[in-house]
Amino acid sequence: MSPTAAVTGIALATALGPDLDTTWEALEAGRSCFTPTAATDGLYPGEVKAPAGALADDLPDVPAFGRRRLRALSRESLLVSRLGALAWQDAGFGADTAPDPQETAVVLGTAAAGLSGYLRVLRDGLTLGPELVSPYAGPQGSLNAAASDLSIAAGAQGSIVTVTAGRCSGAHALTVAADYVATGQAQAVLVAAVDVLDPLRLAAGDGGTPPGEAAVVFVVEDAGRARARGARVHAEFAGPTVLRGAVDGGSAAGPAIGAALAVAGVAAGELSLVCSSATSDTADTAGIADGTDVPVLGPFGALGDCAGATTLLQVALTARALAGRGPGAGPALVLTTDGNGQAAAVVVRVP
Repeated sequence: MSPTAAVTGIALATALGPDLDTTWEALEAGRSCFTPTAATDGLYPGEVKAPAGALADDLPDVPAFGRRRLRALSRESLLVSRLGALAWQDAGFGADTAPDPQETAVVLGTAAAGLSGYLRVLRDGLTLGPELVSPYAGPQGSLNAAASDLSIAAGAQGSIVTVTAGRCSGAHALTVAADYVATGQAQAVLVAAVDVLDPLRLAAGDGGTPPGEAAVVFVVEDAGRARARGARVHAEFAGPTVLRGAVDGGSAAGPAIGAALAVAGVAAGELSLVCSSATSDTADTAGIADGTDVPVLGPFGALGDCAGATTLLQVALTARALAGRGPGAGPALVLTTDGNGQAAAVVVRVP
């Protein structure tokens, strides 16, 4: 396996904890995060209570903006801006070692960032009148607000991209980041993914898979450059994340798995772990060739459906799992499937 991209910084927050270690320990202890949550706030007709995994209110208060600016941010923008600062620190960048701001890009994956803000603007405009709608509220109700605010907070002056593809949004974001560092378009990429409990997700979750909210930020660099600067590498992945649509109405998981293994130059029998996005079973791992018996990590039964944050959470948790196995752990496969027929797969290893 010849890695081309390295994850040198990780910061995340889930309903099970404000960081990777706390989330991992909660998963190992078998804890879950679901509590009855109401989809109210006047943003959705009627009152619906459904189990959901909400982020705690005591997340790290990392200064990213002045106090006045913070009051204008959406919840998604606030989360990724705080976590971006932590990921940057985790990557070991200081004043003398940070890449040129013009060589630092931001890529964000999300399924519905800004939706609550958008609904709030509509409600306030209709009930209070447009003159009483905050001028900050409109921009914060857009999909790309969180990426823009992360770029401002980090001082990044490179490209800013937001991609959306349901549960596979984070996989698309990784693909863009890997391309940027492989082609020299950026020295470092802040790759973020976020989705929170907007009213529509809460209402749709009643009786189905509980929704969960999460935010993740990675620092991704070229693997060779990361090694040259002596960075600690959490995970490496070879080639771009592979994405496939449904084939003849069937599952896209099999073709995605096969393509990812081929890109990485890894045989199915070499895998030491599969991290699946399935919340109730492991049926989406059926595409692994020859019935290979490999352990499956399925964290989303405890975390809930984390929408666009899913793939980055999988990569982070997979890296944590492999690190716990010590030197010599084989590569792992991260497989994300989406109800709309998409599948994404990427082969990950730890140095």
